[in-house]
This record gives sequence, C-alpha cells and structure tokens, in this order.
Amino acid sequence: MDYLTDTTLLVDLWREQRHPGRATRFAQQQANAVMGLPWVAKGEFLRGVAMAGQGVEEARRFLLHFIVVWPTESTLDCYAELYALLRRRNERVIGPHDLWIAATVREMKLPLVTRNAADFNQVPDIRVLDYSQGEE
Repeated sequence: MDYLTDTTLLVDLWREQRHPGRATRFAQQQANAVMGLPWVAKGEFLRGVAMAGQGVEEARRFLLHFIVVWPTESTLDCYAELYALLRRRNERVIGPHDLWIAATVREMKLPLVTRNAADFNQVPDIRVLDYSQGEE
C-alpha cells in the first residue's frame, strides 16, 4: 500500500466523475499506486451518499478501487495516545473520525492524501499530502 486517504478525496473523486478536477488529476498521476481507505472514511462516504439520496450500490462499486483498512489493537492504542497528546498540548482536538484516520495513518506509516491538511497537520509523526494545492 502506498497511501491512505480520508473522505475528502473520495468525495471529490465522486463529484469529479463528469468534470475532472484536482482530485482526478492526483489520482491519474498516481495511477499505479495502491490506495488504502480507513474503515471510518468508507463509512463517512457511504453516509454522505445515503444522505444525498444517491445510489449506494454505485458508491460501493466506486469504493472497490480502494483497499479498506480495519483497526487493530495497535490502532486503538494509537487513537487513545493521539487524543491524550493533543489534549495535553491544549490544542483543538480534531474530530473523532479524523482522529481514527490519523491513528491509522500513524500506525501504518503511510502518507495521508487529503484536502483537509489544516486539521491533519497538527498530528505529529504523520505525512500529509494535500492534493487540492496547485493549478486548477
């Protein structure tokens, strides 16, 4: 596996199916890369599709391009440690879903692909790739 992604990349790729944009260009540039998808990002994406009244089965087929990463005991420990670390620093703790994603990224030592770099950059020891930067 080469990267992990959060929900922002999924949403943008889904929306860009008819009109390619930055997310599509990033995906095309990484065509040979293997992209992992933390379980919680998959859940967030499917929730959004359901709330929008879009085709859940079509969304499930779309998600087949990603390898779902499930939490391990180590992920649970990392989640707890990250939460405590951010709280002790008196920093704004990122949302619980993003914290699960960050814990997975930190545990697996893979770069995170997102357009939500501001939140994820506060998490120590993870590498964040913001695909939304650059020319449009």
